[in-house]
Formats: sequence, C-alpha cells, structure tokens
Amino acid sequence: MSSISQNIDVKGKKKHLALRSLILIWHEKKCWGYRKITKKIWQDYQPDGISYNGLLSLSKRTIKRGTLEDKVRPGRPKAARTVTNIEQIKQRHLHQKHNPGQRSTAVNLGISLASVHRAMKKDLHIKPFHKFKTSKMTNDHVKSRVKSAKTLLNKYGRKEDTKKFSWHLVINSDYSAKIGLQVPNNTKNNVVYGETRESIPRELLEAPTANFFKGFMMWSAISWRGLIPKNDPIFIDEFLDEYEWRHGEKKTMTAQRYIDLLKQNIIPSIEERYMDYDYIYQDDYDSIHRGKITLDFIEENMPSRIMPEDQASKLAYKT
Repeated sequence: MSSISQNIDVKGKKKHLALRSLILIWHEKKCWGYRKITKKIWQDYQPDGISYNGLLSLSKRTIKRGTLEDKVRPGRPKAARTVTNIEQIKQRHLHQKHNPGQRSTAVNLGISLASVHRAMKKDLHIKPFHKFKTSKMTNDHVKSRVKSAKTLLNKYGRKEDTKKFSWHLVINSDYSAKIGLQVPNNTKNNVVYGETRESIPRELLEAPTANFFKGFMMWSAISWRGLIPKNDPIFIDEFLDEYEWRHGEKKTMTAQRYIDLLKQNIIPSIEERYMDYDYIYQDDYDSIHRGKITLDFIEENMPSRIMPEDQASKLAYKT
C-alpha cells in the first residue's frame, strides 16, 4: 500500500485524509479539475482500498466542500448530556454532604431523570453509597477527647519500653447498646410482587411491627490479657431480673445496683484474668459511675482506676 493511502481504513474525519489533502493542494496550486486530479493520483500512486470511481467521487466531493474538516452529520444534537449539564450534575452530587437527589437535579436542569442517571453512570462513573451511623461529635467533644488522650498518655506512658508504661494493666469496660430481638422491617427491600396491589392478599402486604420491641444489654471488657469475662458477656437484663420490681416499673441501673454488679460479677471476672490484683479499671463517664458511693466502693475494692475527670464525656473518634 502506498503512503498516500495508509489511512484508508481509518473512519470518520481522518479517513482518506492524505488523499483529500493532496486533492485540495493540486486544485489550489495547479487549478486542476477533479477528473484530472483523479487521473494523476491513480497513475502516480495507485492507492489501495479505493476504486477509480470511488476516487473520482472523493475528488469531486472534496473540491466541492473545499475543506478537510469533517462534515456536520444529520441528527439532533445533544440536549441533555451536554458538557455544561454534566459539570453541573458533578457539582451537585460528587462528594456532597447533602445530596439533592437525582429527581431534584433533573427538575433543576430541565432534563429527564433518565438523562441524569445516565450522565452519572456513563459520563461521570459515579454511584451511590449508603451512609453509616456514627456517634455524633461536636467540636467540644473533639477537644475533650484530645485533652483526655493527652492526659492518659502522660499518666500511663506512650512507649512500651518506658518505666511509666502501664497500658497492659488497663481494663476497658463498657455496656452494649440495646440489642433488639426483632428484625426491623426494611421497607425498601421487603416487597411482594403482583400484577396489581389489589390482587395481592392483604396478609402478604402487611408487615406487623411492635411499637416497643424487646431487647437486651450486655457488659464486657477488653484487656491486655483477653476478654473479661473469659467466655460470655454479662447480661444486664438477667442481672436486673434478680431484683424485686413493682408491676410496670422500668428496670434501670442505679449506683447501688452497679456496686452489686461489681461485687457479684465484674470483680470476680477480672480476678480470673488478673489474679495478682494488679490492674487499672476503666468504665465510662455515666453518672452512676461517678457517684460518691460508687467511687468509694471502687477505691476500697479495686487496686486502681482511671478517674472520671481524666476521661472525655464522649469516648468516640472523629475522622
């Protein structure tokens, strides 16, 4: 194949680019017509991949158009997924804290919801991700948390090979959140298929839920030597069931009941791990843990503890 027709297989505006360029040059410089130009090219270059009649047609069309620019194609131009609209969709949705929703974007830009969806999927290559729950942190919580961390690091050491280091003695305890016994209804995924809503039996459409769901709480701790208790957590509901309660009375933990929990369950479980009676107990910032009778009991019955004033009121982290 001669160099004049090396791009014959190329489609679009680059197809026959060398031939079209030569045709325009000879037409402008030598004032030749399309027939003479076709004959000259055919004799001198013998281009492959195009017939003589095809070359004749190409010469005539190229001279008539007078440019190498691609011909404007027929059809409706893009009205929805334009560069401007795609950029606005990106600004409204990509990494935004408050997502306006695709329907709102479609109304705002005056285009269809399907166009917004296609622009996000095919042009921007972005997709939605569900947010997950975290503990709400204010700036005051963050400052308190940082202050607490610095205090505890100064008191119990930063590096393991230092004399002050005593984190291997710390027992970090906490209650679990209430764990429900009933699976919550997922309105998004819990569906029933049918031709019409009326054709589906009512019992299939109903999703009975209790206004007050049953659940339970647990207590447990982690330490350098392992979990405390060793095998199972302490079930708070079972512990509270040992008390006498009036009918309808809410079962709650008080400072005195927390002391009973320490006596009967927590301290014996700790001593299974720390038989040498050398540990530092930590519980959260709850008011029942900061009461005078609680602090006095812990001081008399435990070797050491992390004091409430050294802890942040919200033991969570912020990224």
